[in-house]
Amino acid sequence: MQPFTRNLGLALIPLLTFLAVAIAGQAWLQKETRRFQADTVAARRAQFAQALAITHRAPDAWDESFLRELGALLGGTVVLHSEHDAGGPAGTGPVLQAGYLAFDYPLSDASGLHARVTFPAPAASRLIALHQKMLAAVVLLALVVIAVSLLIAFHHRSAADAGTGPEAPDARSDMLGMEHFARISVEQGEALQQEAGARQRVQEDLELSRTLLDRSMQARVQLGRDLHDNICQTLYAVSLSLEAVRRAVPADGDAATGRRLDQCIAELRRLNREVRSYLKDLEPEAVRRMPFVEAIEAMLAAQLETGSLKLVRDLEPEATGLIAAEQTAEVVSLLREAVSNSVRHGGARNITLQARRSDDTVVLAVQDDGGGFDPSASGGQGHGLANMQARAAAMGGSLKITSAPGKGARVLLTLPVRPAA
Repeated sequence: MQPFTRNLGLALIPLLTFLAVAIAGQAWLQKETRRFQADTVAARRAQFAQALAITHRAPDAWDESFLRELGALLGGTVVLHSEHDAGGPAGTGPVLQAGYLAFDYPLSDASGLHARVTFPAPAASRLIALHQKMLAAVVLLALVVIAVSLLIAFHHRSAADAGTGPEAPDARSDMLGMEHFARISVEQGEALQQEAGARQRVQEDLELSRTLLDRSMQARVQLGRDLHDNICQTLYAVSLSLEAVRRAVPADGDAATGRRLDQCIAELRRLNREVRSYLKDLEPEAVRRMPFVEAIEAMLAAQLETGSLKLVRDLEPEATGLIAAEQTAEVVSLLREAVSNSVRHGGARNITLQARRSDDTVVLAVQDDGGGFDPSASGGQGHGLANMQARAAAMGGSLKITSAPGKGARVLLTLPVRPAA
């Protein structure tokens, strides 16, 4: 074997090794890309499921406006289709088309209907695609270098066999050739290191996006709870007050005043339904700044405007003083929901509100003499009871509801006492 051919073979060994590593890296990057797309779709699928849990609207009642709102919430578009006329690839896996991801979500409330959610692929997907192209270019360059090297070796061997080539290649030329191949190998190794750093940054961006999505959904769920437990109940209390005033107007009195009161009551009911439907408002910050007893009195004052309700307060100062300021709004909202349910669903005329301290806990109770209900069959009561349970759990406490048809209801909220700083 001639020195040139031997040196060329030695130079090709690290180049071939690099080529094998680059091809393996390309396969790994493609696998990570598919996993990244699947994780992104899974996160959006969970976000879509949480949005459906908040809205509580049957698929048959989804109109274009509701679909646009769902799409805006998810940062994409939502369309309905049956499992027989889907206009594209169906299923639950990611679909990447022209920079978009999509998935189908079967709707359990509507037989045969699916929701197709389409949203732009994250910027990280485009970065991964660019990395794949660059790695493919590096692999192609390595193949070109190997091909050129083989052609040079073949030409040199042919010239030597024909007696026209140099019989002893110049040692300096051999060294220059080896140096050239070594430099190419080093540059390609640096390119691979840059690729690894870029992939790491992509993973960090993905984790940040997941965290932001989770926080956004938690904020939206909390928004729905606050709206239902505060504004909706206040509107209902005002509506009851107006109805009491309307009944007090004599039948032969001012007809214009009666019509105006009817219009106000109808408008309040419409507004209450609209607020419950869209869930787009927040609890007033003034309640969060009130001391607990003042916030309770303000809440009860609105309920007592109905005129036919008798409410007994039995609040121990030692117990109410242990309720943290940051918990005031949550506790008042929960008690408001309990009192409102007693009047609206139970038709109660007498309600007792108690607060006691028991060892390391504070116990608040709402007892009424209403019609009661069966707690095991409370699915038709709306999502107020579920919100109350969620609020109690968020404060680290527990909520117990005992009731029976015709025997009133009792709501018991237990909160842990925070140790003194």
